[in-house]
Amino acid sequence: MPMLSIKNNKLTVLINTYGAELTSIKHKSGKEFLWQGGQEWSEHAPVLFPIVSTLKDNKYTLDGKEYYMEAHGFASKCEFEVESQTACSVTMLLKSNSYTLSQYPFDFEFRIRFTLDGNKLCQEYITKNKSKKNMYYSAGSHEGYACPGGIDNYTLVFDEPETIERYAQFRDECGHICKKLVPYLKNEREIKLDYDFFADNELDFLDFKSQGIALRDDRTSDEIHISFPGFDTLVCWTRKGARAEYICIEPWCGTWDFDEYTPCDLSQKYRIRTLKPYEQETLTHTITFPTNK
Repeated sequence: MPMLSIKNNKLTVLINTYGAELTSIKHKSGKEFLWQGGQEWSEHAPVLFPIVSTLKDNKYTLDGKEYYMEAHGFASKCEFEVESQTACSVTMLLKSNSYTLSQYPFDFEFRIRFTLDGNKLCQEYITKNKSKKNMYYSAGSHEGYACPGGIDNYTLVFDEPETIERYAQFRDECGHICKKLVPYLKNEREIKLDYDFFADNELDFLDFKSQGIALRDDRTSDEIHISFPGFDTLVCWTRKGARAEYICIEPWCGTWDFDEYTPCDLSQKYRIRTLKPYEQETLTHTITFPTNK
């Protein structure tokens, strides 16, 4: 599978054309910022499109017809074409095809543009509806950041003080996996990471004010800052039992299926985005890396 490289005088980034997945973000000093994969989790930064998280029973309906789609959609399982490339930027394109149409009945173009600017990596998700009908979609990122020494040496820092609940996963009396809201932060910015947080699988947030969050190494005070204006869901995740040395910080536009919001039709899915015929939308998130490496 071909690997692309973009670089400047601070960072070198490798991107796989399969799934348009980031596989390395390395500082000129040699420090690797991205999780390099392992038995705990083999991926690095899968792209989520045209859904994020899971559908109930991996199914949805649209205009009375039922479709099957696995968690996080199909973009991470598709080969992207390179539409344009410079030394510090690349634009990659996925078009609808027989594989996508079998599970998502829309004619679309989905571009991802990666651009380096100093110590920043900007990612633009550019979605165009080429159908003659409204198109419904979600998109998001899933970068796994390397945490040498374990996540309990790190702290998440929201841009603003948050009074927020998280969705915790549990099993009901029938054994079904459900989520419920539990109080989490009260006018606070920081979450000191601990593996026990992930006994319930994830840190899931829907109603936050901040447009960004930082991952701080408490030993050095170095921070990676992830900016996500306009994104409405934030998920943080790692493998608890293995004490894996990474944390995924995932800004999403869209969210999972709740039993109370489960739609009969994709157009009614909670927090689904709508593009009118031939309309285009760009979602942007930017990662800023420490410079004193």
